[in-house]
Amino acid sequence: MNNLTIGALILIAIVVLPYLFLSFRKLSRHNMPFFKAFNPSYNLKRFEADELKKSLSPIITEMETKRVSNFINHWTAKFENNKLNVEDVKMLNELLATGKEDQVNGILALHPQAMAQYTAINKDLNPVVAEPENPHFEKSDSVY
Repeated sequence: MNNLTIGALILIAIVVLPYLFLSFRKLSRHNMPFFKAFNPSYNLKRFEADELKKSLSPIITEMETKRVSNFINHWTAKFENNKLNVEDVKMLNELLATGKEDQVNGILALHPQAMAQYTAINKDLNPVVAEPENPHFEKSDSVY
């Protein structure tokens, strides 16, 4: 071996050995997964945050499930007890105006009579007014 090869090996050892010692220390002290311990950007704070996220995940999932079930029960009870009122219809119309048709369709799909109740109240709320015919305007059959 020549001096250049020996120098390169010593330089590599100077860089790699501290990295390996620190990685093995993270692996043994904090019970990190093997590949995460050797990731230089993965530190103890990030590991603790991931562990906390894992421990809170079932609680958050349960809270979201309860929130969704309460939402469904709220709207289903309104439709079953015929307690859908004008304010609810106005709120659904506002959702439609903001482009949330999927949400309104999902709410109205919760009960078989929901669409009928909604249209009945909406018809009273927004009566359809026929436009009076203008005697000075005649429809043309021509196409431009």
